[in-house]
Amino acid sequence: MRMIRGIKNFLRENYKLIIFFLVFYFIINFPVPYYVFTSGGITDLSDRFVIENGYKQKGSYNLSYVNQAEGIVLTYLLSYVIPNWEAVEVENYQINEDESLEDVLVRDKLSLTQANQSSVLLSYTRANKKVEITDTKFYVIAVYDFLDSTSKIKVGDILLSVDGVSINEFEDITNIISSKNENDSLKLELDRNGEIYQTDVKIKVIDDKKLIGLAFYRIYDLNLDPKISFSFRESESGSSAGLMTTLAIYDTLIPEDLTHGLKIAGTGTINSQGLVGEIGGVKYKLAGAVSGGASIFFVPSGDNYEEAISVKKSKNYDIEIVEIDTLDDAISYLENYKSSKE
Repeated sequence: MRMIRGIKNFLRENYKLIIFFLVFYFIINFPVPYYVFTSGGITDLSDRFVIENGYKQKGSYNLSYVNQAEGIVLTYLLSYVIPNWEAVEVENYQINEDESLEDVLVRDKLSLTQANQSSVLLSYTRANKKVEITDTKFYVIAVYDFLDSTSKIKVGDILLSVDGVSINEFEDITNIISSKNENDSLKLELDRNGEIYQTDVKIKVIDDKKLIGLAFYRIYDLNLDPKISFSFRESESGSSAGLMTTLAIYDTLIPEDLTHGLKIAGTGTINSQGLVGEIGGVKYKLAGAVSGGASIFFVPSGDNYEEAISVKKSKNYDIEIVEIDTLDDAISYLENYKSSKE
């Protein structure tokens, strides 16, 4: 009883302070519609995939990543105080206002899957290894606000058929759409987590183009020799590691070691033709590469390269920045590598 009376007295005497801390805690942890980005680091890609009987390198290929803090009042306010913290509105990543954070995360995961797929196709083909496409799936990655459908379509759904025609190529979709008139309906069959459903969508004409308000990623099932397995973490997503993943896989498939014993970092998307695309957050990824001890930083040409050079000069970073347009550029650079310090 004495303990209970003591607790009651403490609460009675300090209730204002307790209420203040509870309100303060609630306020600083209140969600806000922002992502807060900070400098990250680098991750050795040899920890993210395994190839049967693959070759080892003395050096390493590393993806540069950006840390993403939860968008709450506290982190949002800290972004105005702490250098290299940046708050970015969630709507910058949304296709439309109705899109949820879950939709954004699913799209980012699909982006990683497609990037890994492109990396495998490019690296295996260049290394003259067996790569065979056994199946093709079309995942919904964007639902636009002009979509007119009888059932809700979600990011991550798989398109199976259009008007009863099975879909194997993008052209199968575009050919059917182009054969219709504005406001005609199409019957789509989709797969959501193993459950098949159908919905009707109307053709819209926007900027003289016939559209249905959906965008897709094409994801392949592949038969490979040697086999490869990926083990990216749940928190890792997006396509910005495409270039580095391709280089890492390619060097594991060939007997030559292209790393020269160096820690190589970089960023940039890559498509099925081997073209390297620009990404966001270059200054954070470069900072992560420097803090991780990388000697070389591959970066897409254009604005990304200009930003990287500017940041290097302003921060006096000791790292070699290499401008890349294609996968061939990166491989050629490594094949003919000679340190600028030699």
